[in-house]
Amino acid sequence: MFKSLEKKIILASKRQDPAPFLSFDTLLKAVSYGYQTGAVLRNRWYQSDRISRKRLPCPVISVGNIMAGGTGKTPMAVYLAKMLIESGKKPVVISRGYKGRLKHSAAIVSDGTRMFLDACAAGDEPYMMACLKRFPVVVGKDRYRAGCLALDQLDVDVVVLDDGFQHRQLQRDLDLVLMDHDVPLGNGRMLPAGRLREPAAPALARADAVILTRCPETPEVMSHPVSALAPDLPVFYSRHHPFLAGVYPAGSRNSQSHLATQKKSETPLLSDSLQGVPAVLFSGIADNRAFFRTIQGFGANILDHLEFEDHYRYKRADILQIRHRAKALNAAMLVTTQKDRARLDKDIDWPLDLAVIGITLTLENESGFCRLVETRIQT
Repeated sequence: MFKSLEKKIILASKRQDPAPFLSFDTLLKAVSYGYQTGAVLRNRWYQSDRISRKRLPCPVISVGNIMAGGTGKTPMAVYLAKMLIESGKKPVVISRGYKGRLKHSAAIVSDGTRMFLDACAAGDEPYMMACLKRFPVVVGKDRYRAGCLALDQLDVDVVVLDDGFQHRQLQRDLDLVLMDHDVPLGNGRMLPAGRLREPAAPALARADAVILTRCPETPEVMSHPVSALAPDLPVFYSRHHPFLAGVYPAGSRNSQSHLATQKKSETPLLSDSLQGVPAVLFSGIADNRAFFRTIQGFGANILDHLEFEDHYRYKRADILQIRHRAKALNAAMLVTTQKDRARLDKDIDWPLDLAVIGITLTLENESGFCRLVETRIQT
């Protein structure tokens, strides 16, 4: 019953045309008005200074969005952390740890070289970032407490909040809002009738910059909705680039002892890597169809795509289903995402090569973005 209800809500949230009167969509729209009222009152409460917002003794940069679902927050947090490292800073990325076992406590996922938590405890996205071993990663629902832990036990001087725009309890020095270039406001409705977490105009009024993600080669500038909502707000344009994060050969277990057999590359995935390969895809991310289109664009012969909900925790039955489907269709390769890879058990013996696809981000006007970041963290 709940699965059926969830599917109806997802379909309604993507609807662009007016909903029929006395329909399920109309009911969701009525609920969304209540959600919007709550969001507005919450923001007014914080703006009235009735709640004492905490401040860490170091610069804090937030990477967030105003829409539920994937806009590329994690790739942007990684990009920002690497940029800070190149400028001589020592950043730590702090995540809420969504879907992880740590509900109330703060914990170190990685100190930048050693791993202390797995994906089950930390959540898939913090674990995925920690696996890069380029910077420390800490999880905690209370971002102030997580920040204090990082500053006390790690050698860091800048905090990057992953998905921190709605976390108003902690003061920040720079608020970056990510918006999808093609559908920046979804259908324009609040949750659950749409994907907006809060009304767009007042949200952008407290942002310091907007980063449009998944931009085409020639992004729209003057006619973009962001220009109308916040004409004075700095806007940066970014693109997502898929790359081959690893290939696990058939018969090798998906464990640390076999990582040496990975063929790793952080270059964009080349067309001939998947061209004509009969493949079965599986993914549990915010936009499974985008993953399908990406692999399709590289010429793979997609035999089937098994889709799961975002942050889905794979069970043994799911793995058996994937294996059975690949065998039945005579697939030559299994393909999944780096985020899904973080949620897979380490002892799975894959019958076919498993290609893991990651996403890296590039930014237009990178020098201008660097100046904005440096100015804020210095002041």
